[in-house]
Amino acid sequence: MKFLLNITMHDRQFNPDIYRDYDELQQVVLEALFKLIRATKGSMLTFNAKKLAVVASLPTHPVVLTLIKDVIERLRARGLVQKISQSSHGVKYAITQDSPLWVMAKSGGQLLALESLAKVQ
Repeated sequence: MKFLLNITMHDRQFNPDIYRDYDELQQVVLEALFKLIRATKGSMLTFNAKKLAVVASLPTHPVVLTLIKDVIERLRARGLVQKISQSSHGVKYAITQDSPLWVMAKSGGQLLALESLAKVQ
């Protein structure tokens, strides 16, 4: 976490380095997902790239949203996230209580790197 040291999620300021370090962006997106899952009262969380950007205090510029969507699609390829709809407004995703990502977040598990999540299943 080169450019986010000693900064909590809610007071993170935009730093253009987010475009340079894709691994760091992945971690920020996963942190935002964990935060949303932990706050969910039901058994399913629905979200889109913009919602994750807002929760992660990232700018909602199209380039950033495209990068976030790529991270979500990587999670979907691993079976951790489901695509539930696509419209002119974008793609809506869901995580259910059956997902290993949900179980990890709700149990207070430690955030893993995206590559490590592939082994969770």
